[in-house]
Amino acid sequence: MVFVSVIIPSAGRRPELLHRAIKSALVDDEQIKTEIIVVLNGRDGMDFDTSQSFQHRLVTYYKIEQGSVSKARNYGLSVAQGELIRFLDDDDFLIPDMAYQQYTELYHSNAELSTYAGAIEDDQTRYQVIVPINTDDYYSAVMSANCPSLTFASVYKKKIVGIVRWNEESHIAEDEEWMRKLSYVGELKWIRNTLCVGVWFQHQHSRLSFKLGHPLYYKNRAESISELVEYLASKNDLTLSRKKYAAQGLWSAIHGGFHFSPIYWSRKIIQVRELDKGSMPDIKIFQHTAFIHPLFMEWLLIPLRWGSRIIKSLLINFNKKSYIRRPRLPTNDESFD
Repeated sequence: MVFVSVIIPSAGRRPELLHRAIKSALVDDEQIKTEIIVVLNGRDGMDFDTSQSFQHRLVTYYKIEQGSVSKARNYGLSVAQGELIRFLDDDDFLIPDMAYQQYTELYHSNAELSTYAGAIEDDQTRYQVIVPINTDDYYSAVMSANCPSLTFASVYKKKIVGIVRWNEESHIAEDEEWMRKLSYVGELKWIRNTLCVGVWFQHQHSRLSFKLGHPLYYKNRAESISELVEYLASKNDLTLSRKKYAAQGLWSAIHGGFHFSPIYWSRKIIQVRELDKGSMPDIKIFQHTAFIHPLFMEWLLIPLRWGSRIIKSLLINFNKKSYIRRPRLPTNDESFD
């Protein structure tokens, strides 16, 4: 029998969504059992009445007085008993049949983790399905612009995550940092599948993290990738293919954050061009003006970027749709191997 720990951090502000998340993750049969570890944190979490929430012998509620979502996940890891580990946010939910398949497939393989696809939906619409990037090299995947960071989409063997912890000081892009931290354990065997295992639910409730457009998101991404690049270089494991994936990931951060801190990002452009001399942002305007150095192009685009940001902010406030995200979808031929 496969025993799985599903760790659900919650601030206790979305009881109806938490109920749905727990119900979607609960498996209790002769082949697979899931212990559901709900970690309630913060003031609202401490006040949450667990007696009114979902009750089952495999569901346990814990409360921690302070801390971020990362601290709640770490607490869940500290009490988890499962051979497999999964993280699930309280406002997202799993597709039970696909989750069951993922557990079975990983458990009977020699891989250390498995990543499936995830959908982005609201109550009426599916906006996108995010599939894992098309490379079998885990180092390349996590350094790329399409790091497989959708939290609920991955399942891990406990022997791997038992020695890694979420960065409790990070409040943005911490999911990407987590996936990169796993790679320091060593060469990981990774299962990829384009089947959809869960839903990233978009809603208008107050969120527990910054929006993706926040300047810190891009800085944290760049620093995390740069650290892994240096680590691989120190081990003589920074192959040409990995350099190209890392450059792609760094350019996604540079282009996203350049107009916030152009001096800071100008230095990063010099570094990334040393890593991969011909690299540039994966944006059409850069491809069409490849004869112009991308550093110069980024400076030219600053007024346009700020104008676009202001217009989008006005539209968001007018339409009240600030909760919708549409991350870039990797293409099937996105591989440097």
